Amino acid sequence: MAGYKLPEGYYPNRQLSDDEMWSAFSNLFSSHSKNSSSYKFGFLKAIMDNLYNVDHNLTLTFDQIFATFTEIYWNLVLKHGIRQQPLSERSTGTYLEQALGAASIKYALAADIPFESISDEAKLEVCKKVKSRCKTNVVGALFGDTKGLFYSFSKKEEWLQFNPQMYEFVCKHKLAIEKLNYYEWARYLEKINDGAVMDHLLTKIDKSSERENLSIYRRILFEEFENETCFYCGKKLSNDGKKTHVDHFVPRAFIKDDKMWNLVLACPTCNLQKNDKLAAGIFLDKLVDRNKKIILANDRAKDMRNYSADNLRAVYHWATVNGYESVWQPKKIVVV
Repeated sequence: MAGYKLPEGYYPNRQLSDDEMWSAFSNLFSSHSKNSSSYKFGFLKAIMDNLYNVDHNLTLTFDQIFATFTEIYWNLVLKHGIRQQPLSERSTGTYLEQALGAASIKYALAADIPFESISDEAKLEVCKKVKSRCKTNVVGALFGDTKGLFYSFSKKEEWLQFNPQMYEFVCKHKLAIEKLNYYEWARYLEKINDGAVMDHLLTKIDKSSERENLSIYRRILFEEFENETCFYCGKKLSNDGKKTHVDHFVPRAFIKDDKMWNLVLACPTCNLQKNDKLAAGIFLDKLVDRNKKIILANDRAKDMRNYSADNLRAVYHWATVNGYESVWQPKKIVVV
């Protein structure tokens, strides 16, 4: 049975070599992998963007994955106008493209509005529609094209569980696999779109799930958790977007996600100087302690789903393995 038709699939319980694991991804990006739309590339990006949101069994729910999947395609299709499947004379676009367009009309949304800016009601509706239809083929298709080694899955129970060996392999080679995926995705899209929408295509793909406005996190951290000083230098902050920045402790360029456990408040100087660098290990310990406060606040526990100090330390480690070796710290620390 072809992979996309499988109702469920299971990775083999045996030792895999590095060559065998690379071969699984080489097969995905080779001419042997057939693509009638871009959705396998988008599904892989949605998985990679959720790589550090797994539970202790290395499991993700379809709700987690397809929320990201929907956001990616909302921004690519509606915001940037990039077609995801060749148009024929009788074609009006894929079901996904039609569902996104219908939602934008129903809620009277401007064509270029980012996904983060639409209402929660609209988000829930469109994510549910996308998941119900797109899970039918894309989950099994990616499973088959990675030779059944990447993950196990159940369409009925709506979960995906990573092969532990493949999970470690992907964490180790995360940036390389993402670049391969973006390159093949861009090559596919270039064949079916005209030049007008193709400018900066790789950047559009990479940033398709990136949030532009993190002000809600600034308010929560400042007001609810009294983080009124710069996380790095200790300078006094004000609840002002120009004077207080929200920083991704592990750079977003690596983690591709916005979760409270990885966000801190910083003064503009520290935020701009740190940029895409890793902060020194002393700040990792400080963040672990800060996150304990958030976990104890029951009303914010949902923002820490599947978080643990060990997971945070693992993400920090995998960032160093992927080339984030510059350990940064402020030149001057204010002692309060």
